[in-house]
Amino acid sequence: MNDTPHLLFVDDDRAFSPLVCEYLATKGLKTTLCHSGVEGVETFRNGAFDLCILDVKMPFKDGFTVAKEIRGLDPDVPFIFLTGEAGKENRIKGFHLGADDYVTKPFSMEELYLRISVVLRRTGSKSGAQPQQTNYQVGRYAFSPAARELALDGQTTKLSAIESKLLLYFCDANQGIIDRDTALRRVWGDDDRLRSRSLNVYVSKLRQYLKDDPGIEILNIHGEGYQMVVRLI
Repeated sequence: MNDTPHLLFVDDDRAFSPLVCEYLATKGLKTTLCHSGVEGVETFRNGAFDLCILDVKMPFKDGFTVAKEIRGLDPDVPFIFLTGEAGKENRIKGFHLGADDYVTKPFSMEELYLRISVVLRRTGSKSGAQPQQTNYQVGRYAFSPAARELALDGQTTKLSAIESKLLLYFCDANQGIIDRDTALRRVWGDDDRLRSRSLNVYVSKLRQYLKDDPGIEILNIHGEGYQMVVRLI
């Protein structure tokens, strides 16, 4: 099992940002670096991250836009904005988007690391303060919603918050059918049909994670939603 926090760092500064990643690595943090907002959103969509660091001022897709799109994919992941502008308006906008912290450029790497540590501690303690969730046996897999982990034969996969919520919903349904609108509300907090495509993507990702047990199948139920069926093989 890997307990190293995984950060997504989105910054179009190609000179300084790699140095930041190297510094954070010396502090025991794993960082995936993207140099554009478009790349950042796509990378987040296909990975599992504990915190996002977003530069505000980027061409084509700025940090605020990236934050909105990431919030659509995972409403719980914390993020920190980086900005070269100290204006109150930008800070207010960032905090309205749910930012956990705001760091003004230029900054020291030590300061950024300390702020990251505070956010990770705070968000981690929030999880720890909640009642412990039941662990589930899904076919041959062991699923821990609290740790957001799926384990099989000693190999552990870290799930994103959205992936974990969706799998938990399937487990709670106990092989019953889950309808799309209810799934959207439970996972994303609303039933916006624009998120339906994202739901399809996350169902596909769960199928991929569970593929090593041929007794598990997530079915499309036409006109209704999905059903996770677990058979003993």
